[in-house]
Amino acid sequence: MKIKERVVYVYRIFGKLLSFAIFGVGGLFIATVLFPINYVQCGFSKKKFSLMSRRTVYRSFVFLTWVMQHIVVDFRVEHRERLKDLHSKVIIANHPSLLDVVMLVSIIPNADCIVKGSLVKNKFMSGIINSIYIPNCQSFDDQVKLSTESIHDGNCLIVFPEGTRTRPGEPWVFKKGAARFALAAECDVLPIYFGGNEKIGLRKFDKMFSFHPTSKYHYYLDVLEPISIKPFLEMPHGQATTMLNDEMKRVLLARRELDEEYTVSEKSHHML
Repeated sequence: MKIKERVVYVYRIFGKLLSFAIFGVGGLFIATVLFPINYVQCGFSKKKFSLMSRRTVYRSFVFLTWVMQHIVVDFRVEHRERLKDLHSKVIIANHPSLLDVVMLVSIIPNADCIVKGSLVKNKFMSGIINSIYIPNCQSFDDQVKLSTESIHDGNCLIVFPEGTRTRPGEPWVFKKGAARFALAAECDVLPIYFGGNEKIGLRKFDKMFSFHPTSKYHYYLDVLEPISIKPFLEMPHGQATTMLNDEMKRVLLARRELDEEYTVSEKSHHML
């Protein structure tokens, strides 16, 4: 690696760490300062507080995404018009990196989310999660109840069907939770595909002080056509869950086949 390339690489590592710092400190500030202010402003109404707080997190993530675009990220959203006036949907996406939730919430103002239960104990994020999101450490019945209520209130529920970040070179394995949430709430599913280059340093089990060797992280999100829930509501529940889950996976895999950067990174992976 040439000297100039080393300097750029170190700069991007610094930018990534700075982004994480902003995320952590910002999460603590939102939970301890902004949320109490929101609660007073909305007259101690839980429903109004939920709406106002989601907007607060949305604006914060818009800002964080803007900062990252100037340092470590190229960010583009295709078919953004499909997000206009979006309400009461289950949003599904593939899950290549640590920043996927930030990217999604920054384009969906009324986002709810199923989040990893261990984050409930994270001092930087616990205040936000306990206030407005649904941790997966709760019983599944409780998750279904809370998510259905949230969707019927007009929120959009973000779920990663894989349940965890994709491991490079391994096939996608979709759990059926997202399909069950959509069927319980009787709402359509909106798939969003995460494309772009390998998110080295943000993938599962990657080292913190690593980065893509030649470029910024490319986050190219494609908002796909909604999947209608109606055909599946006419089936027995077990069959509907399986077939809807299969359809979600098929749609995202079909979009992945069109992703030139994914194809290049896969070839590179198999050559190692």
